Amino acid sequence: MMKRLILLVSVLTLFASLATAEPSSEVAFDAQTMALLAAADPQRGEALAEEAKCRKCHGEAGVSDDPADVNIAGLRASYSFKQLKDYQTGSRSSRDMKKQTRKLDDQQMADLAVWFASLAPAQRAASAEVEDAVRRLVYHGDPQRMIKACSSCHGRDGRGGQYDHPAIAGQNGEYFIETLVAFKEGDRSNDVYSRMRGIAEALTDAEIEALAAYYAAALPEAAAE
Repeated sequence: MMKRLILLVSVLTLFASLATAEPSSEVAFDAQTMALLAAADPQRGEALAEEAKCRKCHGEAGVSDDPADVNIAGLRASYSFKQLKDYQTGSRSSRDMKKQTRKLDDQQMADLAVWFASLAPAQRAASAEVEDAVRRLVYHGDPQRMIKACSSCHGRDGRGGQYDHPAIAGQNGEYFIETLVAFKEGDRSNDVYSRMRGIAEALTDAEIEALAAYYAAALPEAAAE
């Protein structure tokens, strides 16, 4: 009886915490958001990017010279829009990006997103030999640790999936590692349903570094897998 009571209290506590938890993001990919992105103007986005000096961190064409900064060229517009909105609302923490987005309206963020989506993505580094353990994580995941295959969300070639599943092929390795570590340690929490937090928590530091190296390199085996 006592065990059942303890279990009931635990379940009620869990539901109470979920009910009062803040949402991980205020962006919903509903008809209104998709219509906003469909009506966005990349030329306005280009002008906004020039005015905001986005090139200082993200390079002239959305490809950063700093390995600690994210390459944003070629990212799906819906993903970039969500990140900009999350910075503005505080769902994703960055003092610099909070400052950059605080005066932007939704249409301007959509314009910026479609502009960077129109640019050529970063060129990948030379292909490197891939260990079987890394390949398994990419294409099969690890069911025993509840790790989904990277390719199930980010595409078999690493070029991204729908909505908020970003392209990760060609991403700067240092940024890739810092991002997964931030998810792992809970410093970043704007992933809907804690998808990346759960995966990152299960990965070892060595696996994170190996995946960063893998996605920075070419993926010649992607088509054959």
